[in-house]
Amino acid sequence: MIPGKIYAASRMRSDHPGRMARRRRARLTLGAVPATLATCFALVLAACSGHAASTSGGTSSSADGVVNITWQTMWSGATLTLLSQMVSEFNATHPGIHVTESNVPSATGDAKLLSEIAAGDAPDLFTEWNPVLGEYAANGSIQPLTPYLTGSYAGLEKWMYPIAAAGGQYNDTLYALPMSMNSWALYYNKSMLEAAGVSSPPTTLAQLYADQAKEWKFSGNKLDQIGFYPNYAQGFEYFGSFFGAVNCFDSTGKYDLENCPGAKAEANFFAQYAQYPYSSVAALQTALGNVVGGSADAFVAGKEGFYMSGPWEGALSIPAENPSMASNFGVVPFPGTVGGPSTFGQGNYNIVPKGAAHPQQAFQFMAWLAGYNNETFNSQIDPKGGWMPASPSVIQQPAYQSWLKANPWLSVFVQQMSSPLSVTPKLTKSESQFQAAEATATEDIAEHTKTPQQALAYIDQQANNGAGG
Repeated sequence: MIPGKIYAASRMRSDHPGRMARRRRARLTLGAVPATLATCFALVLAACSGHAASTSGGTSSSADGVVNITWQTMWSGATLTLLSQMVSEFNATHPGIHVTESNVPSATGDAKLLSEIAAGDAPDLFTEWNPVLGEYAANGSIQPLTPYLTGSYAGLEKWMYPIAAAGGQYNDTLYALPMSMNSWALYYNKSMLEAAGVSSPPTTLAQLYADQAKEWKFSGNKLDQIGFYPNYAQGFEYFGSFFGAVNCFDSTGKYDLENCPGAKAEANFFAQYAQYPYSSVAALQTALGNVVGGSADAFVAGKEGFYMSGPWEGALSIPAENPSMASNFGVVPFPGTVGGPSTFGQGNYNIVPKGAAHPQQAFQFMAWLAGYNNETFNSQIDPKGGWMPASPSVIQQPAYQSWLKANPWLSVFVQQMSSPLSVTPKLTKSESQFQAAEATATEDIAEHTKTPQQALAYIDQQANNGAGG
């Protein structure tokens, strides 16, 4: 990895509830995933061939009939306070089940989970945001949830936003439930826009490019202010829905971005911004990591005119890290090429590992975390995390409506959740390879080491050489 590289993982710290994403953009992290998973899967298959029972992370039933289950997460810091509130509420309202939350470092969370499965000591449920759900489902490391979609839970899938349900499905079978969702839109700095002589935020890609071009500031060779720079952060996947570039497959089911019109449009979009100095943007981002309360976010610091992010940016990051920005930003749909507001389905998904001792109770807890038959409490928690709910019924609750009324700019994020243009990336057996390749290709375009078409060909090659589309 070349010194000075930065990726969105640095902007999605694990101590921040709203910034966690199931599909994290980090070349260093994701690039190591396939080899790690291959080793762990070998252990799992060797130790867990057949349908074996397990003590599952020490879970048990107590003498009074209470079922004790373990919830393993990769969060840390302030988010753990939020998780504690959720666990306490569930335990207080479900006397037959007692949940204990434990956390593991996000850098090693997946490897630890797979080793626990192999050892017959899996937790009852695990919160996953890395791009491995398809791999886990294909290799039998997680259990399908369809056996539990009966009775009062028969309507669970239809209760969710379509993109929320799709994000947990592999081969049309539900394997994961989201406890929260993300939504992405374009933030803009009002004072920077005014200083540039622009009266309103952009509604087209051409306007965005022209407006942001007026906002770059240099002092000699030092970058002081960014207009807009997509290449150093989220990368291909995060912008995919804006261009119709999500789920580009050929007739055999293999990734085929090279021949996908939407993917070509997106790659050319990145290339347009490659004229700006990648090294200077990286240097500014590195410097900002030591100021503004430790933020590594140029927009929060007031140093970036436009930034594509989620609701946590305005609801949590700005008030906590730079309150002076609180009245100085607005949010509009990202002006892509698909003809309307969209986002891609992404969130924090709960799974039941193979060998979990109490899958029925784990499913009941994860459905509750999603807000199913728990809309009132869920509508109070999601604003604290800067999250979008998994279901529109949570949005209608008084607590969530109060949050929207106090922060009207949030309406953009809500509208996108039900947009027919919003889409969820298909879960595949090689999604970790696919996203690692996307991160590399985004960087290669920024550094002029690959043309847009070469970058797309590289993504296809790497993804299709993995575990298969």
